[in-house]
Amino acid sequence: MNEENLKKQTLQFRELVGDELFWFTMSRNVMAIEKDRRRFGELALEILEYFECERCCLCCSEMPIHLNDEDVERLYRLDGDALFDKMDANEMDNFLKTPCPYLKGDICTIYEARPSACKMFPFVVIRPVPTLQLCPMGKKIFEKFKELARKYGKKDLKVEWDASESSGSDCNSREGSEKKAVYVALPIAVLERFLKYLRVEKEG
Repeated sequence: MNEENLKKQTLQFRELVGDELFWFTMSRNVMAIEKDRRRFGELALEILEYFECERCCLCCSEMPIHLNDEDVERLYRLDGDALFDKMDANEMDNFLKTPCPYLKGDICTIYEARPSACKMFPFVVIRPVPTLQLCPMGKKIFEKFKELARKYGKKDLKVEWDASESSGSDCNSREGSEKKAVYVALPIAVLERFLKYLRVEKEG
């Protein structure tokens, strides 16, 4: 559905139910989205405790890093007005410049205060369905997920791939124009099962 059709359907729904019910429904949807976002963040951080970053720095050097409000406040306390020189003026939202200005060689100079997006990576929340980027660490996580899902769950896995043109700068392929998956969609229910499998493995 394109943006124009979405706007049209939204207006039709508003006319049908009236302003009061429309805004109540919208607020409930926003609350549900925020609840899912928080749950995804909790799951991502707990799952990441079972893995060690490959420290390839591709996420720092090649991907835009989003700052939420808490990140901006925290980094401003750390860096003052110099923070704004490190942000991408071409973005409508708050993003650091690419490569990340806080990356020196292969060292993050603000690691303890790093943005939430960095703490969660390679799990990303920029898409409607929670996704895992298949960078070196992401591929390791996904292989573990498939292994444990086959061991404890269903034998046939159905996952949703986002296949986009390789551009020489993605983490999955540097072989030119061949199409390969760079993201895999892992809904919250799937991540909850994955975390359960990881806990069982650790206890075993």
